[in-house]
Amino acid sequence: MSNSINITFWGVRGSTPCANSENMHYGGNTTCVQIEVSGLDELLIFDCGTGFRNLGNALINSEEHLRGRIFITHPHWDHLQGFPFFKPFYDAQSWFRIYMPPQGGIGCSEILQGHMSKTFFPVSMDMLEADLDCESFQPGKKLFEGFTVDYMWATHTVPTAIYKISVGDKSIIFAPDNELMQDGREVSNKFDEQLRAFIHGADLLIHDAQFSREEYKAKIGWGHSAWEDVIDIAAQEKVKRLSLTHHDPDNDDETLSEIEAQVHSYVGSKFEEISLAKEGQTIRLPLTKADKVSVKGVQIRNNT
Repeated sequence: MSNSINITFWGVRGSTPCANSENMHYGGNTTCVQIEVSGLDELLIFDCGTGFRNLGNALINSEEHLRGRIFITHPHWDHLQGFPFFKPFYDAQSWFRIYMPPQGGIGCSEILQGHMSKTFFPVSMDMLEADLDCESFQPGKKLFEGFTVDYMWATHTVPTAIYKISVGDKSIIFAPDNELMQDGREVSNKFDEQLRAFIHGADLLIHDAQFSREEYKAKIGWGHSAWEDVIDIAAQEKVKRLSLTHHDPDNDDETLSEIEAQVHSYVGSKFEEISLAKEGQTIRLPLTKADKVSVKGVQIRNNT
């Protein structure tokens, strides 16, 4: 991983895991993405779907003690189901900080405690042995050692973050649950302008693309996007690489392969790289000399 940012997909499904034989090429686990940055000793993890369990198994086998930051877009089941099964949480020498947008008056800690209450799961938050702390934060930018994380509100059925991770001049957008509204309403126009500014020139956009435009007609308001709309806005905003994710659980490998062929036919040469996200896939973004200087030199803030 020399001199690069590596983005690895541990889960790419939306709604519910679907670990069937016909789903193994693209993967059946729900959303989880790991970002590794050369020169940083912290894990960066985005969402805790069922893929989070496999990530934990890989990490616990490779290192004795771990340090990381986990950014959760929202508390729907498919983004939290792997949380209790992450083995590093049971290591008293590991250290993690967890971030999530507030849900009305309910904060990150309360949400996770409810998710792991005895009614739903036999292990509660206070039984996890690692050094854990939860933080709710509003849209805006947080500076850490070597990177920044910014977020804006997505269009979804509950308050949901679209995260932007910046390392030097490199930027990665993580938007696994977001509806691109195309109906001309004032709120849609305002959101469209804000989103375009947020993703403009991104090195990698990971975006919800659960439906086609034809399917979307019957799914308006569900909080998910049509892949054609995602491609159009990403191309217009000069996104360099596009990864389409949050695959519908009813779309098997054959269906997704057909969609991917349609994507490549539709897009032409608008991007340096475009694909449907696959479980186990790693996208590498090389770091320039300027990026590496920034990684070493950024000030630490909100580093608690």
